[in-house]
Amino acid sequence: MTKYRLLFLSCLMALNGSAIMAIPPERIAVAGGSITEIIYRLGEQDRIVGVDSTSIFPEEAKGFPSLGYVRNIAVEGVLSLTPDLLLGEEDTGPIKALKQIASVGVKTDIIEKDNTLLALQEKIMRVASLLGVEDKGTLLLEDIQIDLDALSYAKQHLPDSAKTSPPKVLFFLTLENGSPIASGTGTPAHTVVEEAGAINLLADYEGWIKLSPESALALDPDVIIVMNRRQDVFKQIEDLPHFKYMKAVKNKAVYIIDGIYLLGFGPRTPQAIVELGTMIHKDFPLPVGYELRYPRDDLPSMAEL
Repeated sequence: MTKYRLLFLSCLMALNGSAIMAIPPERIAVAGGSITEIIYRLGEQDRIVGVDSTSIFPEEAKGFPSLGYVRNIAVEGVLSLTPDLLLGEEDTGPIKALKQIASVGVKTDIIEKDNTLLALQEKIMRVASLLGVEDKGTLLLEDIQIDLDALSYAKQHLPDSAKTSPPKVLFFLTLENGSPIASGTGTPAHTVVEEAGAINLLADYEGWIKLSPESALALDPDVIIVMNRRQDVFKQIEDLPHFKYMKAVKNKAVYIIDGIYLLGFGPRTPQAIVELGTMIHKDFPLPVGYELRYPRDDLPSMAEL
């Protein structure tokens, strides 16, 4: 039994017998892209009446009325949709808006943020329980378990050199304006890098960190990962002083990956971490028959240009 299957059983046991809502909601306003994606994967999207601007996957979710940005939802916009539940991620706000919405009788349920794979499983079961479709939640957990098992298998079968000396990674949120912003600890990027069997070079620092090009050069990563924001990432790297001297750049070990796909901590994130592992490691052995199954952006690496 793998570590992740133990986590799977633990979150089921923790939620067993808990009645989160006596009557499942039929009109849900959603603030948070991962929650929207979970509801779609549960097949309950007909209950959604509106979403925030981070709810961009799947594509059809963009067709719902907008609540505004997750951190600044519009009270009038939410109430005009007459929801019986506002379901949001931890950064849903502002607090004043949530209090106004609750004051008129709309139930609000905010799911605390925790960038771990266990928390993802718990989030899925919480949403499924709120909707009264626990059986569908269990099936979704079993589905993502395929990716979690593949990830576990790959890390167990890494070459000894990768286990004793894991690749050192810098994960950049952005490279804009010549001021790279990279991931320290406590970020979703830190979690996915470690889960992919690598070392985050900024693990001793908290949050997202502004780096000077000189500081980035001194770290000299084996691999650079950049969250895709639709800019020409590789041109930005070429324009940054000193970056051309980095081991990762010289070896063309620079990759871009969609941020919602990898860092959203929705149902696709376990697959995205598997894919990240194939970028970071020269040899990331996957189980026979395993395939990437969910939609993703086809983004090039520097080696392909």
